[in-house]
Amino acid sequence: MIARAARVQRGIPQQFRERPLQACVELVFPPGNGSPASPWNLPPGAVLRPTEQIVALNLAPGRWLLLDADSSWLAAAVSAGGVAIDVEGKWRCLEIRGAQAASALSAGVDLGLILEGRECAAVPLFDCPTVIAARPRDAGFDVCVHASYAASLCAALQAALDRSEGAQ
Repeated sequence: MIARAARVQRGIPQQFRERPLQACVELVFPPGNGSPASPWNLPPGAVLRPTEQIVALNLAPGRWLLLDADSSWLAAAVSAGGVAIDVEGKWRCLEIRGAQAASALSAGVDLGLILEGRECAAVPLFDCPTVIAARPRDAGFDVCVHASYAASLCAALQAALDRSEGAQ
């Protein structure tokens, strides 16, 4: 029990890193609103990532999640017809890396199936509402989870990691 407690800090297992979010906004674009050339008209599952950090995830048709996007992103979305909803505190974002990242997530969902042909997917993972996004160059995954479910998700992922370590 002591070893397990040492690996978990604030509910986040050591193999994971929490990305502190300063701002979080959900965008809703009413149907038929906006230019077809707009980046906000990308298909569900698209991710906008100007650097290594994700800025926007397309959760569903006309619905986006913005993570720490600067004001120019928000202004562009609103000028394209989007309705912005401040959801600060609703989401926590985990970066899950390492050799066992995929196996831990795959214990709760078929990653190949949900991410086939897309960069992200909004799916329940261990009964927790999440958005899972693959990081570039097989560098792991970003998992956004509703904040009230974060401890439960981390416990389930830690149990999956423990099982996979025990099987080796």
